[in-house]
Amino acid sequence: MQAQFSAYPPDHAVIIRLLDAGRIYRVGRATECELCIDHFSVSRFHAEIQFTENQWRIADTGSRNGLRAGGHLVLQAGLDGPTWFAIGDVYCWFEPLSQNEAASFQAHLQGRRVTSQSLVQQLRRASDIETLLRQTLQAALELSGMERGFVVYRGDDAVLRVRVCQGIGPTELARPNFGGSAGAVERCLESRRSVICCDTSDSPWLGARPSVQFGGIRAIACVPLTINTECLGAIYVDSRRAGPLLTELDLELFENLAQQAAATLAAARLRGAVDAVLQAAGDAGVPAPRWDDVRSAR
Repeated sequence: MQAQFSAYPPDHAVIIRLLDAGRIYRVGRATECELCIDHFSVSRFHAEIQFTENQWRIADTGSRNGLRAGGHLVLQAGLDGPTWFAIGDVYCWFEPLSQNEAASFQAHLQGRRVTSQSLVQQLRRASDIETLLRQTLQAALELSGMERGFVVYRGDDAVLRVRVCQGIGPTELARPNFGGSAGAVERCLESRRSVICCDTSDSPWLGARPSVQFGGIRAIACVPLTINTECLGAIYVDSRRAGPLLTELDLELFENLAQQAAATLAAARLRGAVDAVLQAAGDAGVPAPRWDDVRSAR
């Protein structure tokens, strides 16, 4: 007997796990937990889920903020069918799966990874920076399921600029009440970490922003473009409809895409710098060095 566990911590990607009977799953904030939920309302070791006596069950293990099921604080509860419950302030969904349903779930995850690999391969074949940035945004929208977005990129002049956008016009970006969240981009660039919000109405720092309220934005994802210690920019996508719910796998694939894009951008920039040096040398009458000479000098 298998089951699907999903947790929905605010301002984080949705946590989804496939559970197997015969194991005990600790739920808590501690990294040792099989089901780790990094939220202040969750105790380090909050609860345990296991399949026992032919039934899935959840039990509180001495948490600070308790376990709620059916709208009531409980010490334990049976999970006979699809069930909502709360670990501290984090809502969770539990659903027993048949063998076919579990296999379908695994196939869906594998399909997502295959799609991601195909999109990354396309980036590697980009012929110039503008094409690469455009393909990066299109791939990010496909992976995230969002409606619109843009890429900010730090070019040779070290100035961050919006280089490509989709679903958002340049005139809208220039407005003071731009319907995207500049705050999400700023937080992403400063921390060099991804910013995720599946539902802005539940986000205390993001939902109150006028740009989000007036723009009707419901979901946001912003991932940095970093290579070594340098931040080249960020990819921003959003949606005006509820969801889609970004999972940890979605975020992993999105970040892998951003890492590949950043590496390819850095390589393209380096090629441009080398070409400029060679061009300058040619203009000055200095012959371009032969590769065999360069290689033999190493």
